[in-house]
Amino acid sequence: MKWLALVLIMFADPVRAELYNSANNPNNFNRISGMNLVSKFDLLPSKGSLSDKRMGWSESYWPSNKGGIAYRWNHPDPMPFKYRLHTREEVQKMGRKELEQLSPAELYDIANDDFTYTLTKTSLQKYSPRDLWWEGICHGWAQAAAHYPEPAPVLVKNRSGMTVPFGASDVKALLAMHEAYNYGGKFGFVGVRCKASGKVEGEGDERDANPNPPAPEIADAPDCKDVNAGAFHVVITNMLGILGKGFVADIDRFGDVWNQPITGYKMSVVGEEAVSAEHQAAGISRRVKVEMVMEYGEELKFWTRELEAAGNRNFVSKLPVIGTPAQKNLTKKYSYVVELNQSGNVIGGEWLSATRPDFLWMFERAKAFKNSPVPLANLKNIYRPIKLK
Repeated sequence: MKWLALVLIMFADPVRAELYNSANNPNNFNRISGMNLVSKFDLLPSKGSLSDKRMGWSESYWPSNKGGIAYRWNHPDPMPFKYRLHTREEVQKMGRKELEQLSPAELYDIANDDFTYTLTKTSLQKYSPRDLWWEGICHGWAQAAAHYPEPAPVLVKNRSGMTVPFGASDVKALLAMHEAYNYGGKFGFVGVRCKASGKVEGEGDERDANPNPPAPEIADAPDCKDVNAGAFHVVITNMLGILGKGFVADIDRFGDVWNQPITGYKMSVVGEEAVSAEHQAAGISRRVKVEMVMEYGEELKFWTRELEAAGNRNFVSKLPVIGTPAQKNLTKKYSYVVELNQSGNVIGGEWLSATRPDFLWMFERAKAFKNSPVPLANLKNIYRPIKLK
């Protein structure tokens, strides 16, 4: 998925290689959490989850090579980039089933009585069938799932009196597009993006250009070695354990960016590691070994007969998925050492597992839906959160 053009520079200290630097300081999340993060290790909860169970919803990352949110995901013949846009007169003659086969972007334009299809054309112009298979708006979906309770299906009447049916995934697509492009305000980022080609052993996909790990000297370079394990521990335990708030992590350690909404964790202390003279010189008094299972929302797939025959049931849907078997949550298992100073505060950390997040980030939720740079202000008349029983 295409990532925002945000660059942070990391300066590694050869003596304090596992301590925080400016790019890996968990306090970069203070502006998102709304408080100073707790750093005393003994006060950090061993588990945490979202306080609002309607968040962290699964959804497509709306692949660029299918046209993003202009993809007719519910149509028997989607024809990405090749379908013809319908005139006002044609839409007026459509029944609900036909309308439900249009893309989220088309539905939005029709709800706005916009038959020049501003949003649809904006989406199609941003992407290409030649885009890589993993590119899309996962950064928008992951943020939207952390900011907004899952949307309910809704019927919207436009100025011409047409009733436009939005399914849950149609609205989620629009929320994802808004969060992908109309971001702004306070921002938190911990870590540095690794651009090295490759995958952690066993985590590749048959579609990857390079499913093998990079050379050790590349994998252990500062940008690919982070996010600092101690910083990760402080952020996740504060955000989910103390506040019950979600955030976004790139769960792919190396070059590809897979942004996911983080929904929960469980961790346990499994021992203590030796403290060397070098550690003591850096202010480290204890090195605590931790194992953690992190949970995150996973992408939904576009339906195909082959996927369903293979037993897949996690598809993009007109209905909400939270609280149903269609909601898809996965986990990552991490092992790392948390480094503490004499006061018991986390000041750094070292990864033991090859698997680790690349970076953590979050924008604050926009105070209102906006039209710039992508025209989506009318989401205020479309988005309605689900109500859990």
